[in-house]
Amino acid sequence: MKNQLADPIPLTEFRKQLREVVARHRQDWSSSRRLVSPHLACETIQRLTAALPQSGVDPALREALLSALLPGETGGVKAVSGEVLRRITGLNPTKAIRNLCLFLGLHHDPVNHAVLLEQAEEGSTGETIPVSELSQQQVEAAARATDNPFDLLLAADVPSVVDFGAGDLTFEEQLVAGYLARLEAAEKTLTLHCLDRLDPAAEAGSLVRAGKERLQWLGRHPSKRLQFQFFSNQDMFAMQQIPAAPPRYTVAVCHSPASPTFAYEPTRISTKAIEQRLRETKGEFRRVTRGGQELLEVRHGNEWLTFPSWKFDIYGPLALLDLLSRHGKLCVIGAVDTEVFWEILSQLLPQDSARPREVFYTEENVPKYFGPVYDTLAQLPVGGRMVLATPRQDIPRVLGPEGERLSYGFRYVEIRRGALFSGMPAGRTAYVFEQMTRETAPWFLTLVPSI
Repeated sequence: MKNQLADPIPLTEFRKQLREVVARHRQDWSSSRRLVSPHLACETIQRLTAALPQSGVDPALREALLSALLPGETGGVKAVSGEVLRRITGLNPTKAIRNLCLFLGLHHDPVNHAVLLEQAEEGSTGETIPVSELSQQQVEAAARATDNPFDLLLAADVPSVVDFGAGDLTFEEQLVAGYLARLEAAEKTLTLHCLDRLDPAAEAGSLVRAGKERLQWLGRHPSKRLQFQFFSNQDMFAMQQIPAAPPRYTVAVCHSPASPTFAYEPTRISTKAIEQRLRETKGEFRRVTRGGQELLEVRHGNEWLTFPSWKFDIYGPLALLDLLSRHGKLCVIGAVDTEVFWEILSQLLPQDSARPREVFYTEENVPKYFGPVYDTLAQLPVGGRMVLATPRQDIPRVLGPEGERLSYGFRYVEIRRGALFSGMPAGRTAYVFEQMTRETAPWFLTLVPSI
């Protein structure tokens, strides 16, 4: 690399151009701080590495910049080569990235940057969002008294919602449309936080573009009674990275929990057995590194399809239930496919026999392990529901520091059959299920943690 940068002329001219672009865009330079915030840094660096190959930057400098920036696509500012960036730009890594964004015209985006700027700034204020004072007994009473668990927001002193895996924001759009006006009339403020490992503001297909439109609508909503924040590129199991998150939300939501991520419980089934099952059901797969980024490739016929590296990461239902119970006074899991549902249900039933070792649940063997509960569920029509008589109270916690792991339970577990319910906001996958006539109807769970 030293040989590539030995000629001082391109380097001197490049630094001059960087200084000039900052001088011409002082206001943009000031606002560009948002681009290196914890919530946007990886996305910003990904946009830089995508734009550089098509830029007019000297080839040697371009190659050196790409090499320095690529580790930051997943690791953020701390992962880039600060030494190389200093040699090229004369600036520390943070300022170098901001300067390069201005130089390449990546400092403003008409759809999402105004929204994400507001979110990032709100998330860093250190202000504490209040927590509802409703007791779990009151939450249970409200859940039993209504057909719509989200109506708890109308009764709560502090209406707040967190959506884990928000997707294209269909649920958020419907929630605001259905509840904000009534909360405004009661002079209450709705806090709505949503997380996703993907970014609905990125350029990639019609579904994602729909997400961008919703992101713009939600982020620029005129009501002062809506406090909306979207956290992209965010692992739901790393909530400690979100300073804006309150200790507990009124409602915690997860729509269509992913398969295979939550379809197998790693404390019940060995890694070897899970990987063999994945190869049997999903196809041969491998993890590769391309352009400094780890990816998952799955064989489909004669070709390899590419997915995010975490596509086959197995967390299991214990992790999902632990997460929801920690962050919601009321928990909702919607549009659950059958495979994931059986695994979640096994952890909610009190009998140990529902959790056999090294057994994958199938339509043929679940009657054996779930007993009378299965018999009742099998008779449920779409729209029907049942309440577990005795939910499990010794569910092990699997998240958090080792020393604090205790057991917990749910005081109320309601199971419904179906994807869509009248007057209830839903995620996009629920609508997909309605169109899939060959698929069995999904499941919907309402849970009230004991504590």
